[in-house]
Amino acid sequence: MLDLFQIAIIGIVQAVTEWLPLSSKTMDTIVYTQFFGGETSSVLSVLLYLHFGTMIAAAIYFRKEIFGLAAKLFAERKNVGGLANGKIGFLFSSLALTALVGFPILLAEKFILPNLDGATLYIIMGIGLIVTGFMLTAQHKNRWRSHESSGWKDGILTGALQGLAALPGISRAGATTTALVWRGFDAESAFHLSFLLSIPTVFCTEVVFWLAQGGISAIPFAEGAALSLSSFFFGYLTIGALTQIAHRINVASLAFVFGIIMLLFGLFGLGY
Repeated sequence: MLDLFQIAIIGIVQAVTEWLPLSSKTMDTIVYTQFFGGETSSVLSVLLYLHFGTMIAAAIYFRKEIFGLAAKLFAERKNVGGLANGKIGFLFSSLALTALVGFPILLAEKFILPNLDGATLYIIMGIGLIVTGFMLTAQHKNRWRSHESSGWKDGILTGALQGLAALPGISRAGATTTALVWRGFDAESAFHLSFLLSIPTVFCTEVVFWLAQGGISAIPFAEGAALSLSSFFFGYLTIGALTQIAHRINVASLAFVFGIIMLLFGLFGLGY
């Protein structure tokens, strides 16, 4: 059972890493299992509660844009072509490709992840972070686009890479911002679209796992609710600042460093 201090720390870790192109899954897992003695079998439930909190934080932060998109979808519901060539088309195509790529990974992860020992889990996460680092080193400098120009074609690559983020260690934010930079978006627009996309993505993931498990029962509900509240509170406090400075941070180097650390934990049993 986590105490209030531990819940606050994990909430901060989730809040900060969710908005940066680093794997929040990895950072949350290492803090929960390595420092707070959590069981590997409980990791999935902890992650779902934490991501629910930051999803709500993102939804509130982008509330005006969400309401605007909902109104546009209702008003132009018969204009499929027009909607497809805008943000709504981007979101729908991204979600479709995410499901196509990520759903099989999530199903396998549900059965495999709880059975992995700590060393193997750290090795997998370390490799994932290093892959993220390599993706983030790619730059597309020929042209820069604003998030207002996004459409369904941008969502195909973004959704496919986001689906790969179901793998341990692969950052969802890192994968999607990488795809968007490849598609020619400037850094600030890439982060904007990535975080907007996180809202329906996390919601769908939560629903899938809730239905698959018949609820989230690996940890007590009160503890899970506290984790959600913590990640929501700190997530809302940090999202504005981190979305402004994230493109100025060399996150590729951070991903490499954390990836090497994870590999060392797994290969040499550090901290066990």
